[in-house]
Amino acid sequence: MLDTELHVVAGPSAAACLQEGMALPPEQVLIHHDLLSCGPLPGLDSLEHWRDVREAYLRSLDIEGPNLVFADQDRDVLTCRESLRSARTITLWLGTGLPEQLMLIWVVALLRRLEVDAGRCRVVQFDFDRKHEVVAVGVLNPSQFKNHPQPTRLEENAIDEATVAWRAVTAPEPDALLGFLADRTHPLPFLQRGLTALLHHYPDLVTGLNAWEYQLLRYVRDEGPKATSAVAYTMAHDMDFPEWMADNYLFQRLHHLADNTLPKPLLTLSGNTTRLRGTEVRLTQHGEAILAGKGNAVEWNGIDEWVGGVHLDSRNGRVWFQAAQTLVSSPT
Repeated sequence: MLDTELHVVAGPSAAACLQEGMALPPEQVLIHHDLLSCGPLPGLDSLEHWRDVREAYLRSLDIEGPNLVFADQDRDVLTCRESLRSARTITLWLGTGLPEQLMLIWVVALLRRLEVDAGRCRVVQFDFDRKHEVVAVGVLNPSQFKNHPQPTRLEENAIDEATVAWRAVTAPEPDALLGFLADRTHPLPFLQRGLTALLHHYPDLVTGLNAWEYQLLRYVRDEGPKATSAVAYTMAHDMDFPEWMADNYLFQRLHHLADNTLPKPLLTLSGNTTRLRGTEVRLTQHGEAILAGKGNAVEWNGIDEWVGGVHLDSRNGRVWFQAAQTLVSSPT
């Protein structure tokens, strides 16, 4: 019997504010603990494979620890599948940014994998609070959740769009994503704009760095040597696309850019480098050259990264660069 009203929200902090603002019992709120905007996104043919891939990636971000295991997290969406199956309605609480728009299409794909009617879903889509865009609902307080926008049911055309978008995001080549972003008809008003942020996870044609890595280098130069300052300023930087980034991802990128096995490391780290607050970071001459427009990190150091379903692998000639809101396959 379908008798439960479920709510799905990204992160424990947002979940606590949602519960308080809407006077919801904890068992009605499921929490999404993943950071879908970063790392590999396989399809959902095997939920066990999905879990293993995502947990392995999230472990790579947890330099400070402890390692995340979905089954150990309170009311995790992926773990609470029976709750999804028995729910009469499933309300998704969303900001405009990439991670929560990805959560939307992932939940639709997950429900289809579980043979649950995605038509049970409703969306509470925040856009602006006063003058500020609500990129992620984690910034909202209980009162703002209480005074939420009107929920809208996911109609069939919206479910179809979410399904097409998920296939595009998880495809092994970026052509499907570019095709989706070029389409003019979108019943989900913030999905296309949110997914444009994925393009900025590809290396830039000129610098060979993704958008977040480039800003890290800038703020290491301008606000270093404390890693906390470089990360904080990067998190606060007003990007040209709707996404806020987690500090553990940025700390891991500092470690990557400082990897002394690279032919030309862009940074050096010192201090207690297992802790963000204990780390100092400085540009190398190669990092300075990148900021001066005199080098390309992919040409120097290669790349082995994932953006959605696309494996960027310079050893096998599988590299796409972001340039002028599209992707090109080589820096020529």
